[in-house]
Amino acid sequence: MIISSRQNKIVKSFKNPPADSFAVEGEKLIAEALDAGLRLQHLLIAQGRETRLSVSGTVITPELSEYVSEVKSPQGVFALFERRTQSFDFTAAHRLILLDGVRDPGNVGAIARSCEAFGMDGAVLSEDSADVYNAKVVRASAGSVFRLPCVYHDLCEVITALKQSGFAVYASVLDEGAIALKTLERDAPERLAVIIGNEGQGVSAQVAALCDEKLYIPIKGAESLNAGVAAGIICYAISEM
Repeated sequence: MIISSRQNKIVKSFKNPPADSFAVEGEKLIAEALDAGLRLQHLLIAQGRETRLSVSGTVITPELSEYVSEVKSPQGVFALFERRTQSFDFTAAHRLILLDGVRDPGNVGAIARSCEAFGMDGAVLSEDSADVYNAKVVRASAGSVFRLPCVYHDLCEVITALKQSGFAVYASVLDEGAIALKTLERDAPERLAVIIGNEGQGVSAQVAALCDEKLYIPIKGAESLNAGVAAGIICYAISEM
């Protein structure tokens, strides 16, 4: 049987996933989600599309594949997974990235990818940051959000708990009173968390006031760095400390 109707119940769940689910497009990302142990709920495969996935799915017409897809060139394979409720004791970590109101899905995905690439223990996001299971976040992370511990908390509470656990907490800001990243590299604390701020406003004043230090990346010829780029540089730098 080949599904062709947009009114099909399963198709509707891909266009508007239930609160406990999220959609993934593309064989590679789906395979990574399966390898990470996420629970598969539904799989749709465009008619004529062959896959190497170890699970079978429901066949849909090419036209319906274009309807379900969120990209210009549909890949013809779609999966609906159950959201994973993550438990992460961030106070037991050593290297963390905290996101303060980072709302752009591309930035959140890129930051998650850098965190995994450079060995961060995880990421803690403010509750107004982008959803790590947003389709754009998943694509930008190249699947890193399936493996990297990512949790949402009130950052003021998180910072207080981290400092009580022996962490040094730095806010990444453009400020004359901030220390340069290279300075931190010469005298890095054993346990360190760095906060990346909102794309427009940066780290909020309330959050910055709780930090031990302010940190900046020296740049030439530009006003500032994209949040995702800045986080990648910081992740690399502190991974080498």
